[in-house]
Amino acid sequence: MTARADILLIGGSDSERTALGDQISAAGLGVRSAPSWRAADGARPDLLVVTGGDAAHLVAEARELPGLGAVPIMAVVAGVPHTAATEALAAGADEVARLPVTAAVLGARCRLLLRLARVQAAADLGAVLTKVGEILAGEADEDAALVGVLRLVAQILGFPRASLIAHIDGSAHAYVVAATDAPSRAQFTLVVAEYPEVAEAIRTAQSVLIDDVTTAPLTAPLGDKLVAVGVRSLAVFPATWRGRPVGVILLRSPLPRRGLAPDQEQCGRLVASTVGAYLRHSAVLDSLRDQTHRVSRARYEAERRLRSIASLKEHFEAGADGVVVLDDGGRMLFVNRAAEQITGFADGGLLGTELSDLVAGEGRQLLADVIAKVLAGDNLDPFDLQLTTTGGAPVWVSASTSTVLADAGAVILTFRDVSAERALEQELRSTKEFLERLIDSTVDAIIAADLRGNVLLFNQGAERLFGYAASEVIGVKPVWDLYEHGVARQIMRMLRSTSYGGVGRLEQSRREVRTRDGVIVPVSLTASIIYEDGREVASVGILTDLRERIRMEQRLLQAQQKLQITEKQALVAELAGAAAHELNQPLTSIMAYAELVQRQSPAGASHLRAIGVIQEQSERMAAIVKNIGRITKYETTDYVGGARMLDLDRSASSDTNLVLPDPVPGAEPGGADPDQAEPGDDDQTGESSPALVVSLDDGAAS
Repeated sequence: MTARADILLIGGSDSERTALGDQISAAGLGVRSAPSWRAADGARPDLLVVTGGDAAHLVAEARELPGLGAVPIMAVVAGVPHTAATEALAAGADEVARLPVTAAVLGARCRLLLRLARVQAAADLGAVLTKVGEILAGEADEDAALVGVLRLVAQILGFPRASLIAHIDGSAHAYVVAATDAPSRAQFTLVVAEYPEVAEAIRTAQSVLIDDVTTAPLTAPLGDKLVAVGVRSLAVFPATWRGRPVGVILLRSPLPRRGLAPDQEQCGRLVASTVGAYLRHSAVLDSLRDQTHRVSRARYEAERRLRSIASLKEHFEAGADGVVVLDDGGRMLFVNRAAEQITGFADGGLLGTELSDLVAGEGRQLLADVIAKVLAGDNLDPFDLQLTTTGGAPVWVSASTSTVLADAGAVILTFRDVSAERALEQELRSTKEFLERLIDSTVDAIIAADLRGNVLLFNQGAERLFGYAASEVIGVKPVWDLYEHGVARQIMRMLRSTSYGGVGRLEQSRREVRTRDGVIVPVSLTASIIYEDGREVASVGILTDLRERIRMEQRLLQAQQKLQITEKQALVAELAGAAAHELNQPLTSIMAYAELVQRQSPAGASHLRAIGVIQEQSERMAAIVKNIGRITKYETTDYVGGARMLDLDRSASSDTNLVLPDPVPGAEPGGADPDQAEPGDDDQTGESSPALVVSLDDGAAS
């Protein structure tokens, strides 16, 4: 027994491990070494020897690992510091040896720990079997009890996955009745021949231990497939009742192993035997036996039905589509290879089972209705079903039926995987709905039509602009009815020209369209041609209603014109005020001097007539100056040669008057003393002459 012991040496430097390993080998024990437990191959050793300055840390780390919890550990530490041995024991070491130590002493201590471990393992095995009995007896739910036992044995033997497979003697099928990685899965069917390790354990009623599935002769042909699903090593223990296997416990690991220790293998066998006795007296085997009989009966009926059309099998197998033949209860009588590939199930796992078990949701009722109608002789249009695969992922299939076997009480169902097509359809549908919402939400009108003028798209903006509902236009009204006569053809010519934004494009241009009420509406139009494989297939236009914009532009133009008139009137008024002020001063002097000359001239003087003309024209000039001072607006009248001139009468305000006060008592008209007035005296002939004062409303001149 000692010769089979597996001793693992970890820690320290390479030279330290080599020296210590040589001593253990010299004592007649086999040893392997690694820098740490994680650097080892992962197999559980019978004895762990730890050395080096960090021995205490390695011991503590090993005790925390599930696979090393019960493994005896010996720490080989240096004599200095003195606390090294105490620290190793505190960390969980079972034995401590101080260096230097002889090979004989080291070997004796290793053998002692191995012997104590075997004694402890026997005691632990009894405790394990007691725990198994408590789980099976104390749990009312059989499935929960079996899963609890599987978790316990997987933890003890260091496997991450465990399952219990029940088998009825003589059956080609077995059934997974419990599993740690899928507790809810019940009675999953498998073909025994496809699992050589299970078949071997059932055939020999002996344990099957495989450290590496890629090299073991039993599993090497399936090695790559097993590795792909996360299986690198496995152990199979037959669950027997009176020497005959009623199932197996299958343990799997994704890592290779160095084999189980003898006590571990014995533990696995005893737990499996206990589970076998439990299975024999549970309702599980009775249920499986009935199911096996039903499957056998169904297979017999299927063979009977299919013998009459055996020639069709080759046709079914040659097809690329999946084909299943169902009886009147929906149970599968035949499954071709394509159907196996689509569902992921082998035909042995499907025959005799109901197809509805693979159908999700409302599809089950649909399938039942289809079977009833086909058996009644009706062929149905293709329909979609959602199937569940072995990986749990749903797959959409498009199925069609045949009544060829309806007289024999069977239904032929042909289907193909359309998951990618349905996903693409959903994506396209979502994109279409998004684009439709986007097009309808825009303010502008968007219209698309094919080359024959049939309207294909008429969004809500177009409905608002034209007053038509989309249903009244799409496929009903030609696109040129929306424009003035000839405009649609003109737009197409412009689209095909290079002068309006390039071939296939029309930059923004002004056009007019006709609404439902016959109203002509100005719009801004941009358009483009839609191509498919280089061919013109349609055109699309975006139209913006310009009525509000034009109204705003007109109001703006009117405001600008009013502003210009106001500015012109203000300018004229300012110029008039300034002119009246400047002209009134010399005019007053002219009138004063004329009056002075008249008064100083003798009666009958020849120049008095001229003086009268001067006075008359001066008064006329005063009236003109008065009108200039009264200008408040800008009015014109015709002049020579088609020109226009300022109309003083119309431009002057009517409430402004020329004030000519009465003569001052005792003075001659003109208000100046002839004896004191001298020609050129501006002080006496200027603005102070009361007879020539011009009163303006704006006070520009006085």
